[in-house]
Amino acid sequence: MPDNHRSLKYYTVFGFFVIGVITVLLGQVLPILRVRLQLNDAQSGLLLSAQFSGALLGTLVVGRVIRRFGFASAGLAGLVLIMIGLPALNLEAFVGCWIGVFVYGLGIGLVIPAFNLLTIEATPLEMQSSAVNLLNFSWGVGAICSQPFVAAVSRGTSVATVTAILLLTLFVISIGFFSVIRKLDRDTIDAPEYDSADRIWRSRDAWLFLVFGFFVIGVESGLHGWLTTYSDSLRGEHGPQINATVVFFAFYVLGRGLASFVARGISESKLISICSMTLLLGVFLIVISESLVLVGSAIAGLGCSAIFPTNMVRFSKIFGAGATRQATPVFIAGTAGAAAITWLVGFVSFRLGELRWGIAVLLCGAVMIAILQWIMASVFRNQVSVGTKV
Repeated sequence: MPDNHRSLKYYTVFGFFVIGVITVLLGQVLPILRVRLQLNDAQSGLLLSAQFSGALLGTLVVGRVIRRFGFASAGLAGLVLIMIGLPALNLEAFVGCWIGVFVYGLGIGLVIPAFNLLTIEATPLEMQSSAVNLLNFSWGVGAICSQPFVAAVSRGTSVATVTAILLLTLFVISIGFFSVIRKLDRDTIDAPEYDSADRIWRSRDAWLFLVFGFFVIGVESGLHGWLTTYSDSLRGEHGPQINATVVFFAFYVLGRGLASFVARGISESKLISICSMTLLLGVFLIVISESLVLVGSAIAGLGCSAIFPTNMVRFSKIFGAGATRQATPVFIAGTAGAAAITWLVGFVSFRLGELRWGIAVLLCGAVMIAILQWIMASVFRNQVSVGTKV
């Protein structure tokens, strides 16, 4: 691997670690903000929705940014937006804080798809699954480190030290990333022309990727969004004594680390099939028995870990060179799934009066993932590039 490409890999992997910290940061500092800004529950919810809204907008526009400026520029723009928005967590006015959270959410929505697609485009074909899973493994490590990091460096009602450390780190990453991409071939960092690109979404088969992404990210978000509440509701003689979300994320990160090695020896479709069945088993155990919630959370974390990034590699290989330029709808579908399914869990729980029924929504989602994977494995079994088919 050339030195410049190796440097690019280091900056994207470390950058994704920091993005992982920042993606879940708001949930860790929200108790501090509630005291300092005297927020009620409704206002706290508005702050959380600000990050989601910004990320959704970033995901919606990232395709246009990539087509005009390239993968690397889109990722760099995302880093800059995060640096602009993050200091607003220190403001004393709720409106200013909300705007800042929205802005750095917008940056997250740009940088996550851009770095994923850049990694696929800049990595040799046989190493793509491994590289993408390693990239997302680093995000998971960052997500786990976010809470201990905030607990260690925050003081009272101030998050100034937290944001200062993150800003300095992002600045160093941005400068290094910019210096590397200036030395790379334009073919590596720009979104390549693809004369069959417009035909990708005219194929009915391609829409399977949208539905699949909707359920995969939806179930994943539902698990790490509701497991803490669910495990807390079960505390007692038969309930878990350890937070189930911590267990989920620990095995989620472990799974991505393992996938970066396992992916070198098996096909993307086989890896996704294994992960889909593992996820189904894990969610089933969470729903079926209070005493198996931690075991189910661990298994579900392993199952979730590699599905989405490996599916993006499969998308690139099936639809041919330059297809990553047209992958934005898959990220949009995933973001929509996260919003819809996490809401549906709460709605069903409220209607039926028990959170277990809400978690059962995630079991239905896991069943859909397994069914869709079986369909996709059959549809795309003998295809290397749909560009030669449609």
